[in-house]
Amino acid sequence: MKKMIIISLLLISMISCAAGVSTTPDNYNIPKSFDLGKNYYNVYGSPDLNVSIIGSNELERNQTATLNIDIMNKGKLLGFENDRTPSGEDEMYAARTEMNLESAIVDATNVVASLSTDPNSPIEIKSLSQQVGSIKSGENALAPVKFDIKVDKKAKAGEYNLYLNLSYDYQKNVQISNADVADQTYDVSHWYGTMSQNQTLKIKIKKQADFEIVNTTGSLYAGEDNIIEIEIKNTGEEEARNVKAIINPSDPLSTTDGTAFLSTMAPGSTAVAKIKIKADSESVPKIYGVDTVVRYETTEGDIKYLDTLQAPVEVKEPGLFERLFGWI
Repeated sequence: MKKMIIISLLLISMISCAAGVSTTPDNYNIPKSFDLGKNYYNVYGSPDLNVSIIGSNELERNQTATLNIDIMNKGKLLGFENDRTPSGEDEMYAARTEMNLESAIVDATNVVASLSTDPNSPIEIKSLSQQVGSIKSGENALAPVKFDIKVDKKAKAGEYNLYLNLSYDYQKNVQISNADVADQTYDVSHWYGTMSQNQTLKIKIKKQADFEIVNTTGSLYAGEDNIIEIEIKNTGEEEARNVKAIINPSDPLSTTDGTAFLSTMAPGSTAVAKIKIKADSESVPKIYGVDTVVRYETTEGDIKYLDTLQAPVEVKEPGLFERLFGWI
């Protein structure tokens, strides 16, 4: 039996589907293997890739997550027209074969996905472009596309856009030549084009409590202790319940009770943690950063710990009065 020769010719033509409009560049050329005078059918349609996030699209501040995105091809054949009427059994066989192969116009091949964000977005894309493979019409990608993303720790609650760009090849036309109905053989040439689509995905950053240290009152002298007041503000969008400030000073500072109960803090409110801190007698006069962790309960009843904050606490140089009276 005569060997079937398949010639795949890739035409690089950028056709934009973002607004449902196709554009043809100046260098849009028909491959030399095509003889349009022998084309039996013109088939209309194209791939149509649609995407969705698998699972929840809600994230928290300072969260790193893997986004799983499903891609489905909803491409449809829109119609066809007869370009040339076949004559003879071989041509009729060629025309039928061409029509069968032309249906692949709605399949996407060599799909590549890349993810981006708006300028100044609090979401950072950590992954490079992903190779997806081929997706036939009516089918999903073999596996979800995975992108690692990171939410900034200062991100505001709200909805943010992610943009998934999909570029792929698709079959524009097929031509059959040297058809032999008796041997059931033929030669086929494929004409490919390149298409891109952009899809917008929505990511929600949840409302939550957040904290910062806005002021520290009180100071120390080496070898002495004192009550240090650490003022903490809820800078988030949600109420925090049963708030505790856990103070962890390190050498040369220390404390015998490092927990202060601040009760419930509404968004925008402040509370003061009062902690007795001691400075070692060998303490060097300077400002020390005291680790402060805020523990709180969300409105849903979950226990959260905020990343460590730094409370500035000063160990002062003793003055003349302190030296004269031996307060150090």
